[in-house]
Amino acid sequence: MSARLTASLVLSLFACACAADDTLGGDNETEIISRVVLRFTPMDGGPALSFEFNDPDGDGGVSGAADAVTLPSEQGFALDVEFVNTLADPPEDLTEEIRAEAEDHLVFVLGDGVDGPAASSSTLLLTHAYADLESDYGENAIGDDLPVGLRNTIDTNLPGTGTLRIVLRHLPELNGSAQKQAELPEALAAGETLPGDVDVDVTFDLAVE
Repeated sequence: MSARLTASLVLSLFACACAADDTLGGDNETEIISRVVLRFTPMDGGPALSFEFNDPDGDGGVSGAADAVTLPSEQGFALDVEFVNTLADPPEDLTEEIRAEAEDHLVFVLGDGVDGPAASSSTLLLTHAYADLESDYGENAIGDDLPVGLRNTIDTNLPGTGTLRIVLRHLPELNGSAQKQAELPEALAAGETLPGDVDVDVTFDLAVE
């Protein structure tokens, strides 16, 4: 992997809405996300390229660090995003909880050099598209069958450097209405304020070679 670099992170606590029903007045369980894994699998075959953000003490005093993401130009990749609490013993794969709560979560992919639903950069290093829906992980019970962002497609373009930002947002129902809406990625790209809470916000240095 590439050398580790300091990353921008809004991390702290991940609220697990499956732990209790807000309408019953229950308290939500909280989990710490201390590792974010990006796994790029070439569409044409070959080994996956993995890059990680790690925060060794969660919301403690030690800053987290991220691998620099380096990808070859003019290739297509399947991008899987994983979230882990490494401070638990044994470590917890929180990706499973997000799948179970697919209608309450959305991963945004953006950054300087990224073009896609949540970003429109003037420097097109890579193009992002969602490759999953809520119904891939369970019953779509509320509203439209929307993307989750645990699975994605990435097409790299011309060489250059920029950033790749991954944001996981928690969007549970509020007062009986869905906060997760189809237009949220475009609203983020337009600089609008979004509903819900940020569970993770990590920025990786990006190079397309």
